[in-house]
Amino acid sequence: MQTGETRGICKPPKGLGGLLRNIGPGVVVSGSVVGSGELLVTTRMGADVGFVFLWGVLLACLVKFFIQLELGRQCILHNNTTIQALDRMPGLRLQNASWVAWLCVLGYFSVMIALIGILGSVAGLMVTAFPVIPYSVWAVIVFLFISALLYRGLYADLERMISFLVASFSLIVIGSVLVLQGTPYAFSGPDLLSGFRFAMPPEGAFVALAVMGSVGATAVELFMYPYWVREKGYPDFVGPQENTPEWQARYRGWMRVLITDALVCTLIALVITCAYYLLGASILKRMNVVPQGMKVVEHVSLIFTESIGAWAKGLFMFGSFCTLFSTLLVFTASSGRIGVDFLHLIGLSSLNREEARLRLIRILQIAFPFLWLCVTLIKSDTPLALVLLGANANNLLLIPLAYAVVHLAMRAQSRVRMPLWSELGLLFTTWVIINFTAINLYLKWTG
Repeated sequence: MQTGETRGICKPPKGLGGLLRNIGPGVVVSGSVVGSGELLVTTRMGADVGFVFLWGVLLACLVKFFIQLELGRQCILHNNTTIQALDRMPGLRLQNASWVAWLCVLGYFSVMIALIGILGSVAGLMVTAFPVIPYSVWAVIVFLFISALLYRGLYADLERMISFLVASFSLIVIGSVLVLQGTPYAFSGPDLLSGFRFAMPPEGAFVALAVMGSVGATAVELFMYPYWVREKGYPDFVGPQENTPEWQARYRGWMRVLITDALVCTLIALVITCAYYLLGASILKRMNVVPQGMKVVEHVSLIFTESIGAWAKGLFMFGSFCTLFSTLLVFTASSGRIGVDFLHLIGLSSLNREEARLRLIRILQIAFPFLWLCVTLIKSDTPLALVLLGANANNLLLIPLAYAVVHLAMRAQSRVRMPLWSELGLLFTTWVIINFTAINLYLKWTG
């Protein structure tokens, strides 16, 4: 399902400047990656256990790079969305769709519980900034703002908007870490070294699962990635598979662009996630403050006011709004596309027409946040709890998604198969996700 304009075969760019000018899908995904996981979940983990889980934060950010890369490769080779790729998996089929596609789609939409919490967090943030307007009214305003922005559904507008939000947020959080070293909450070399003892604190097992599920390119962002790769036009630029030197050159060239794009997405997530974790471990843990409730963002604001100064609270609120709102925006835009894609796969014949698809995408882009709004108005006091539950669902979704990606990668023809280093990285990723999940579930149940 491609909603953008039709584009033809295009030679790949050369040089670092050309590569960077042609990235984009990773920037859009970063708007969702750098979001609630960093602002709410990572700081909560730092507040709970201090520096000891720094290794887990780094691992969660880096290890999913190879899944993102292979999903992008499958999209370029076959011009497939994620659902179309999953539908190529062998085995049981239900309503004309692979069991893996069903499982992953159900898992994807189960993560929506986190979006309810994020919407509530944004409304709570706005109440803190402008208390004259009630929480429920702010929730409605945020919903209307999202719906209005996405009604036109143009990729280029979304990409520029997300680029601005992510860049603004990144500068703010990195600056706060630098300033932190001049305060009583400064972290030391031994503090950082304590984070690489590979300890798994039982009291933080539930949040640790949420960290794996909500930082870096999570299962949801990985699911979204091929949709934005298609919107950007990479499969069109490469063209249908041909056994010719020209096609091979285009494929290799645009794969370099894709690798650069995924790498930029990973590095953005890594820097911001580590910065937030260090702030949470340095300030919230030492102050014995655990973010929770409707004013969770206000609690987290201590990482700025205690490092930069009380005057920075407004700056923090702006950065937090950028972070959380970009997550809502990207997830809403992607969910409309994914929902329509799956309905078409299982046989909704009216979606054979592009006009009908676009109309339903816009309807879903209003319907989904409206559902989140209704729950938010009913459950206004548990936004972080909902975010953590959704993040855990996100972590569990990684397992079937990783399994499918490994299967598809190993079945690829040798001339387009990923290099050995990528295959090893993908296998290591799957091993880490399964073991990390199993260990933390065991600690949660026995602790």
